[in-house]
Amino acid sequence: MLRSAGVVGVLTLLSRITGMLQSRVVAYYLGAGPAGDAFFVAFRIPNLLRRFTAEGTMTSAFLPTISEWEDKQGDEAARDMAGRFLGTLGVTLALFCVLAVPVMGLITGLQMLGRLAPNASWGTQFYCLKEVLLGHRAGPPQFELTTLLARIMFPYLALVSVTAGLSAVLNLKGRFGLPASVSTLWNGVFISFTVACLALGPAAWHVPEAASIVLAVATVVGGVAQIWMLWPSFRALGYRVHWGFHFGHPGVRTALKRMAPGILGTGIHPINVLISTTLASQLAVGAQTVLFNSNMMGEMVLGVFATSVATVSLPAMSRLVDAGDAQGLRKSLAGALRGTAVMAIPGAVGMAVLARPIIAIIFQTGRYGAKDVEWTAATLAFQAVGLLFIATGRITAQCLYALKDYRRPAYAALLGMVVNVVLSYVLMKPLGTGGIALANGLASLAGLGFLVLGLRRRMASVPVREVLGGWLVMGFAAGLMGLLAWGGARFLDLSVFHGLGGTSLRLFPLIALCALFYAAVLLLLRVPEASAMASLLRRKLARGR
Repeated sequence: MLRSAGVVGVLTLLSRITGMLQSRVVAYYLGAGPAGDAFFVAFRIPNLLRRFTAEGTMTSAFLPTISEWEDKQGDEAARDMAGRFLGTLGVTLALFCVLAVPVMGLITGLQMLGRLAPNASWGTQFYCLKEVLLGHRAGPPQFELTTLLARIMFPYLALVSVTAGLSAVLNLKGRFGLPASVSTLWNGVFISFTVACLALGPAAWHVPEAASIVLAVATVVGGVAQIWMLWPSFRALGYRVHWGFHFGHPGVRTALKRMAPGILGTGIHPINVLISTTLASQLAVGAQTVLFNSNMMGEMVLGVFATSVATVSLPAMSRLVDAGDAQGLRKSLAGALRGTAVMAIPGAVGMAVLARPIIAIIFQTGRYGAKDVEWTAATLAFQAVGLLFIATGRITAQCLYALKDYRRPAYAALLGMVVNVVLSYVLMKPLGTGGIALANGLASLAGLGFLVLGLRRRMASVPVREVLGGWLVMGFAAGLMGLLAWGGARFLDLSVFHGLGGTSLRLFPLIALCALFYAAVLLLLRVPEASAMASLLRRKLARGR
């Protein structure tokens, strides 16, 4: 499982690297001003909902169901069920997109309350939103732009959900590489389309408001390209999509029933992010852009380590549950959690310590200035606090889904939402965007605790001691690494931006040195995951000779 996760992790890392380039393009043209806030608020709407309908909830419900169907009904019946489910999902979401476009003003307005009536009470802000929606008063330009961008990008929800369904089928058949590459394709198409349009188009398109429209169109074009990339492999496996409504099919009905409670369970983090976006509208202009960028950096660590392990762990754990192998399930869960932590812990520590130069390399360009970088870096340090809890929660939820428990993750999500709202409201006053980022992580910790309690009831033995023991040892090694990173940053004067080339020549060797130091400490402490990685590396090098 971890070997497959390594393949997915490498490809996800490539996706995150190209994602940095994509973020740099957005920062160059939009900066951290009104147009940037408008784009990121609008972009977040389909990306939030895709966690419910795509790789999160849909995959968690769809994969165990199709695995069951294949085991009980045979391969041909499973192919038919998969085609009907994907056809139902695609047509339903397409219809949903058509119906949602006219009411998009309400959705964007709820996320931009603070821009409708700055410094006013919540009641006044809701009243202003009602007046704008009824046409009794004109909305501010930023609200109008956000609504337009959201209407352009919302069809991306249907496109990315179908893409996730195709990817789930390929993952079930052990083909993890191609599905893990679609994000890289999207980044490449987005960058190419944007740069080509703004290079060949009129000068007026370079105004941030006009450029944001080009970026919105590029989002949808990238979604089409993802389906185009996966479709041949999906068809080569003998699958096809039966477009239409197939709610009467028992397999489709079972998957949809499992999705219902899982909407909250898998969506805890994006729901918290949505709440954060609304609260951030009460802060200064640029807060929503800063929160989006810091959250994106956190997702880079989660995507490379947690998401890759979660992707391959669900099919593996589902098969173990179906086979009644309780000991194998426990071992698989422990390996997934420790395998994630061994990378996520130093990733979070390093990202917090070196936040300033990391953010500067990615975002300090064009309209994204030094003050915006400082703001984002300060927020990122707080964002790093919760990464381990979010990563652990995702894999723990996957185990519960494999055990066919879809209610516990939903209840955990509700608990997390309540904690997030309370802490965000309290912490954003003294800490600003940093307080909101910190609240997200603490809310994930509360949800994780609830998930573990549920897991104890479903499994005879939960590997708590192995996992917590690993956290302590890995945390100790990462702490020493963090001291090395802090000292190296001071020695190399990384608090100052030396240009893209100068900062890169200082930062990347320091990161490599820190990684080697962390690995050496783990080997000295005889951490099994480090020993396994070293053995694998030695075998690879031996074959190379």
